[in-house]
Amino acid sequence: MSTSASKKLRCLSDDEITAPFEKSAFESFYSEFDSSGTSHSVLWKKIREARAAYHNGQQIDSSLVRPHILRSWNRSRQGNAPVSGLPSVRLSNTEMQRIIKRNEFLLSTAKPIMEELLANIHPTKNCLILTDSNGAYIHTVGDGFGFGRGATSPLRGLVSGEAIEGTTAMGICRVEQQATCVLGCEHYNYNFDGWSCSAAPIFDHRNEFSGTISMTMERDCFNHHVFGLIIAAAKAVTEQMSLRHLLQETRTIMDILGEAVVVLDKSGGIRMMNKYAKQLFRIDSDVSGRLFTEVAESVEGRKFPEPGIRSTDCECSLRLEDGTILQCLYSSSPVPEGGLCLTLRESRRVNQLTNRMTRAKAIYKFSDILGEAHTTRQTIMMAQKASENSMTTLILGESGVGKELFAQAIHNTSARKQYPFIVINCGAIPRDLVQSELFGYEAGAFTGAARQGAPGKFELADGGTLFLDEIGDMPLAAQANLLRVLQEGEVTRVGGKRSRRVDVRVVAATHRDLVHCVESGTFRHDLYYRLNVLVINVPPLRQREGDIPLLADFFLRKMASSLGKELYGFTSGAIDALESYEWPGNIRELENIIERTAVMANGPLIGSEDLLPALKQTTNQVGAVSNPAQSNDSTPNCDEMAKQILFETLHATKGNVQATAKKIGVSRVTLYAQIRRYGFSLDSFRT
Repeated sequence: MSTSASKKLRCLSDDEITAPFEKSAFESFYSEFDSSGTSHSVLWKKIREARAAYHNGQQIDSSLVRPHILRSWNRSRQGNAPVSGLPSVRLSNTEMQRIIKRNEFLLSTAKPIMEELLANIHPTKNCLILTDSNGAYIHTVGDGFGFGRGATSPLRGLVSGEAIEGTTAMGICRVEQQATCVLGCEHYNYNFDGWSCSAAPIFDHRNEFSGTISMTMERDCFNHHVFGLIIAAAKAVTEQMSLRHLLQETRTIMDILGEAVVVLDKSGGIRMMNKYAKQLFRIDSDVSGRLFTEVAESVEGRKFPEPGIRSTDCECSLRLEDGTILQCLYSSSPVPEGGLCLTLRESRRVNQLTNRMTRAKAIYKFSDILGEAHTTRQTIMMAQKASENSMTTLILGESGVGKELFAQAIHNTSARKQYPFIVINCGAIPRDLVQSELFGYEAGAFTGAARQGAPGKFELADGGTLFLDEIGDMPLAAQANLLRVLQEGEVTRVGGKRSRRVDVRVVAATHRDLVHCVESGTFRHDLYYRLNVLVINVPPLRQREGDIPLLADFFLRKMASSLGKELYGFTSGAIDALESYEWPGNIRELENIIERTAVMANGPLIGSEDLLPALKQTTNQVGAVSNPAQSNDSTPNCDEMAKQILFETLHATKGNVQATAKKIGVSRVTLYAQIRRYGFSLDSFRT
């Protein structure tokens, strides 16, 4: 409980409540009152006479009335409180239910404390009353006449207040928010002269006034110990409310954490488990007191968790009660008295978060694939069929036809669309790193390996789709491990001995003739047959009749928007030129040429004169590459054209390496090599 709350719960100052117990004429009166149980008739008479004089508007001897009592009399008079009779204000059942609901936390905290207090002073003729901050009686317990208990109590639903019933302990406590007692004829109303009451305030976790707890008894039964009991009870309720609120906050925080939290005692018994931990371990009941090994045990042949050991982001495999194997990252920290706190994160979820941060997701859908040609629609229909299941799929087609576009659309239309879409170019990874990229590696597997190891693409794609681009370039050693993953659904990290189950849909793509690769011994025949389940042949652009104008117009509008130029379309001559070209680079080449043309054209229409130089350059470049036996004189020309193409593309992308590599159709490593070769400076394109 805060210091400020402690101060508020003290008695009033020495000149107020405690004065009668220690000073002046009240000292003998209260000591005799406490010891004999009989009132001091002379002093009672003087207080009654002072109250009568007060009600008659006469001057009274202030030494006979305690200061807080006199302040309450003044407030009662201002509120027109009755001086006799049995005043009462009772709430309707509807209003009472609303108040009970609003004070549910206070009520549930105070009830057991009130019950225990009453049990320890039983049998006595008294009543314990709990009021809310507005003075409504929300709970009463007692043994005296007419007191009763709970919802059936005749007192429940009454409202206390100085304007209603005059001076009472709970009325003063509500106004001054300090502990107090009112004895006999100190009450403002004559009707309460036979009673004595003590009250103390209750505060919530924000140190705001929540209500009062009070004890009422026959006047001659009062003693100063009653006052102490009420103060102690109010403090107990206040502290319990703060602790319960803190506990609720802690539980809420624990439940919304994206981690499973388990607290164990020194014997390995479960003391606490948050909501996510129960979901992770597939538990729907209270497991407090059970051994953690009964809920989950390590399958790695070692004790888990290790008591007293502090660890961070370690990997583990656990077998749950239903036999399920759970892959986790865990951290542990010792707690007092020999216990241990565990936090666990499912490896699949960690990978999903990693993929989300690294944008490892599919973007395109089938609606993004443009084309009205019969061959295009047939290919889309085949791909849509593939998206309805999780079978291994092989996409074949020349470079630049958009194989990854189809792979993304398949993933985004499948049941796995909420899970990762991981891409790996098997031809762009050094041969000695392919296996570690695909399957991961254990700590110390090779020089330069991360200290705690690392998951491979299969583990990162768990639950989703792994797109193996250019699979025809995969080394034979990696092909054998890939075949095992496809057949068994398990991966073994490089340098590891334990297999990990993964649920991954594989979509592979290549521009190579895999049948020829199998015959030449560069591709395993068993892997080919394993991949050759669902085969999608993406047609080259030259076989997509009518799609070239559609695609060209799309790329032109895209570039015009990017450049801020007014380019509205193509002349008929330009369309004829585009359709008569063979497009060896397919859609990627078309996009590059349209983008370069848009940069150089004045518009608003693209004519054949704008396109032909680009098409001629591309034709010459393709011829030079595809016919290496041509004269040496053509080599410088080819190199100059390649240099010009690189220059124009860097200019169009303002030196963006990633965008330039995509447009030209090379890797970033190759692009950097070309930039160095031709002596270009990226900064010159970025200004």
